[in-house]
Amino acid sequence: MSLSVSRCVAVTLAALLTLVTTACGGEKAGERPPGAARTVVALTFDDGWATQSTAAELLRKHHLTGTFYINSGFLGRPKRLTKAQVDGLVAAGNEIGGHTLTHPRLPTLPEAAQRREICDDRRALIDMGYKPRSFAYPYGMFDATTMTLARECGYDSARRSGGIAPPSDPCPKCARSEDVTRTDHYRLRSLPAVRATVTLDTLKEYVTQAEKRGGGLVTYQFHNVCDGCDPFGVSPRVLDGLLGWLAASGVQVRLFGDVVGGPFRPAPPAHTGAGPAPRLSAGA
Repeated sequence: MSLSVSRCVAVTLAALLTLVTTACGGEKAGERPPGAARTVVALTFDDGWATQSTAAELLRKHHLTGTFYINSGFLGRPKRLTKAQVDGLVAAGNEIGGHTLTHPRLPTLPEAAQRREICDDRRALIDMGYKPRSFAYPYGMFDATTMTLARECGYDSARRSGGIAPPSDPCPKCARSEDVTRTDHYRLRSLPAVRATVTLDTLKEYVTQAEKRGGGLVTYQFHNVCDGCDPFGVSPRVLDGLLGWLAASGVQVRLFGDVVGGPFRPAPPAHTGAGPAPRLSAGA
């Protein structure tokens, strides 16, 4: 019996599988984060910025898909995606989610205005031919009323902003991923909004630190995709590097709505309540 075979007999089944994969010219040790099958990554893009067309190209390049949270009231405006571009996102397998009509700070609005922002936005997206299942709170702001309205307007889940500790945070008990089996689906956490100063190594570390804690959902939150155009604009080079790394790592990359699951629900009835029109507001 050869030395290599003798060693294979002596190790555990998990180690044996790793050795066989390497010996057969497959993935090299260290390329795939440990326990990668336990980790799920969701790539989300907020606000429908026109620069996200670059993200669409990079996703296609790496055979990945993402979830784009669109403000229907901004669609086609200067610096925003057009409907034709959003149609292209859907044709490529990406998911369209809701993000309100005009991106207000929802908890500062009366309930009727919040309902109009959330429900009318979802209805508009459905009327355009999309199937929004998940929702992202503008600015990550929500309260009990906002959560209830997201559910009543037909969404299966809602994503907040932040809640996952950055790699630089030494806190031993802070969350490094989201557990969708334990957390209320209308307060699901994400990474902090990605800023222009972020490095590729930092973005990778969000996944590897989740792996060290046993896996879970790691949701990236992007806005503009550009060099120097926005404090929240990720560099195309950095995003390209992250997507390539994810595609090669074996980590599952899924649409946010698919992680939570549930059937698509039809549009809610039209809002007829009174109240002042929400003030137009863009941002993170």
